Amino acid sequence: MQHTDWDDLKRELDAWAAADRVAALWWRDDDAIEPSLALARLLDLTSARGIDLGLAVIPAGAIEDLAARLSDHAGVVVLQHGYRHHNHAPIGEPAVEVGGPRPVDEVLTDMRAGFRQLQSLFGERFAPVLAAPWNRIAPPVLPRLREAGFRGASAMGPRAAMSSSGDLTVVNAHLDPINWKKRRFAGRDKALAGLISELRDRRTGVSDPHEPLGLLTHHLDHDDALWVFLERLVEVTGAHPAAQWIDVHDAFGLSAAPPRAASA
Repeated sequence: MQHTDWDDLKRELDAWAAADRVAALWWRDDDAIEPSLALARLLDLTSARGIDLGLAVIPAGAIEDLAARLSDHAGVVVLQHGYRHHNHAPIGEPAVEVGGPRPVDEVLTDMRAGFRQLQSLFGERFAPVLAAPWNRIAPPVLPRLREAGFRGASAMGPRAAMSSSGDLTVVNAHLDPINWKKRRFAGRDKALAGLISELRDRRTGVSDPHEPLGLLTHHLDHDDALWVFLERLVEVTGAHPAAQWIDVHDAFGLSAAPPRAASA
């Protein structure tokens, strides 16, 4: 197995710099419902480096203490992480909440309810973006999310695959450093290789050069090795002129104004 280290990442960013280009990165973290030690560590890590965070909150589980905890972190924007984070897929099929066998109108009813809850709880901090649980949005649901108040959506992989998005802005995540079969850090070599590959594909035109590269984390599932990796990642990218962490509003082309209430 070929080893990949931080110097490899620096060399790829050097190639961006040589081309007089800057790689846009954005950070999405999923499954927030309440304050925790893990969330505190994530907030400390991102705020110390001036990195804005898209925090995907599960509406049905979110408590007021979470809103209070975020009040001192101006760089955190709340995204909607489904409604209950409940799997509606038949047994044996991939997990999905934003879709499955339910009628589209029923899915939208849940999404509207979650939208209103987060709007009430977080106010202007809430951005009208649906970050889908399990990174799945059924194609019939995607173009109708505007009806529920959303202006953006986020799943996993190249956004070109979500061609039925209509006038929604899609900005996906592309790097998840957790091995979900083992529920632990996938390892430095694999994570870095994935990041460098995504960067190279953008630089060389293999993938959409205009789509920000999304890092997806799950603070409640981090082991010590992953925290160490993230600390080093923000250090290396923060020190390189060819890497820039952008906020959710810039990534999705949104204003910072509070979202309009979801229609009934």
